[in-house]
Amino acid sequence: MTRDPARNRSTTGLTRLLDSLPSRPDQARWPVVGIYGAAGAASAFALSAGLLTVGARVMARLPLVPRESLRQRADLPVRAVHEDRVHLEDTRTSRRGGVLALRQSAGAVHVRLGPVDAHPTPTTVSRPLLARDTENPLQVAKAATNGFFWAGTPSTAHGLETEEVDIDSPVGHMPAWLVRPEPSPGTTPSAADTWAILIHGHGSARGEALRVIPLLHRLGLTSLAITYRNDSGAPPSADRMHHLGADEWEDAEAAIEYALAHGARRILLVGWSMGGGIALRTSVRSAHRERIVALVLDSPAVDWQDILFYHATALKAPAPMRRLALWMMTSSFGARMVRLHEPLALGEMTPAHYAEHLAHPTLLFHALDDETVPPGPSRQLAALRPDTVEFVPFEGASHTREWNRDPARYERLLADYLIRELELDVDPSTLRVPVRDPASPALAGSIGLRL
Repeated sequence: MTRDPARNRSTTGLTRLLDSLPSRPDQARWPVVGIYGAAGAASAFALSAGLLTVGARVMARLPLVPRESLRQRADLPVRAVHEDRVHLEDTRTSRRGGVLALRQSAGAVHVRLGPVDAHPTPTTVSRPLLARDTENPLQVAKAATNGFFWAGTPSTAHGLETEEVDIDSPVGHMPAWLVRPEPSPGTTPSAADTWAILIHGHGSARGEALRVIPLLHRLGLTSLAITYRNDSGAPPSADRMHHLGADEWEDAEAAIEYALAHGARRILLVGWSMGGGIALRTSVRSAHRERIVALVLDSPAVDWQDILFYHATALKAPAPMRRLALWMMTSSFGARMVRLHEPLALGEMTPAHYAEHLAHPTLLFHALDDETVPPGPSRQLAALRPDTVEFVPFEGASHTREWNRDPARYERLLADYLIRELELDVDPSTLRVPVRDPASPALAGSIGLRL
């Protein structure tokens, strides 16, 4: 059977166009090359644009999708466990100055360690074992660090009476810890109508406040450690995405309203990382600004554009991808591409904007070794508003770990500031810091859960 050669010939538009070209061997190849080149360029452009869009979408969504903090991963090898000390693999985390807490088995094991005191081998460091918060012993295996240092609740960690309360926010009931000062020796109950609203950071939890609650209690303040939308145990937002403080501030506002309805006369806002950004946004947008007397910010997210560009640059993302990711987060059409219900007001979360609108005295701690939220915008805010912002840099500390680096210095600075700004009836010279010694023995009923 004879085949018709014409049936094997492609009938695409490109083939017909090539077949129509003049049959001149010395010139015909250039149009052919040009057409194939244009087609290839168009395909490459489409592929590049697609990859750029996909990469930008991933980059834009990374900080928006709620997830458990990566800092809870078991990634620090324990090399030896002795009765009074622990040997750890020598890493940036294990050799950093200050105190350190370790968890294993999801909190079934929790220990507190002191500063590095020796290098048993060229690849290990030794830290004294300050206290065990659980009966199960630390094992020679990988452990997770607990940046909160203390575990559990204000009750199990510090023996402070703690109420579990619900705050009615625009998206539902948010659980919170309420710790009231007690009329006992060493406290100043006269300041109980000053409430500290404690706001944790991105991917973190209200346990972040455990490091400062003993001091606030000693000063006679009421502490309210809150959760906000998309937290574990709290209701989600409509799109189940973090809005980087652009909307979460409404939950802090709800906490202020709860405090005012339950006896608060003055409000102190305290925030870590994104919680610091939430505190800033609350301070300039709250309907109760006249009740806010001061802010305390710890490694705050002052400028999200700077943070996002910093991490994108570290990932070696090309500039067009960085700009496209930012557009997706801040434009109405782009927001739909990353499944946000509305664009983020990142332009209202910058040092310049806060400098223009900030009206409250602010103490701003920032770790100089912070590789999560660079300290530049905090410095800039302090430079723009030296009349209002007191900037305290911490050398040798990582993100929100200033207290861990030097608990005594941190609490002394914080106490002096609050006594002065809140006009507390406390003699700073009689105040022993840290109020809760990092080496304090575990209390009855202590747990190792990071809450």
